[in-house]
Amino acid sequence: MKAPRTKTTPSTQEISGRDRELLASAYKAGLIAGWKHDRERGYRVSLGNRRDEFVEVTNLSGYLEKLRSGVA
Repeated sequence: MKAPRTKTTPSTQEISGRDRELLASAYKAGLIAGWKHDRERGYRVSLGNRRDEFVEVTNLSGYLEKLRSGVA
């Protein structure tokens, strides 16, 4: 008897080096509490005691810059 065949999962999308650097520096500066890459929505960014926010990949640097300046 053969083992049941399992479905293969699609490969996860890697975080680019530039995005990783931006997110890591924002984390070290205390602007964000964490992040997770979501294939459909971009990045889920945790902001301490506030709700998580979804940020599109193309808008990540601008969003983090707004956090640094205190606008967001």
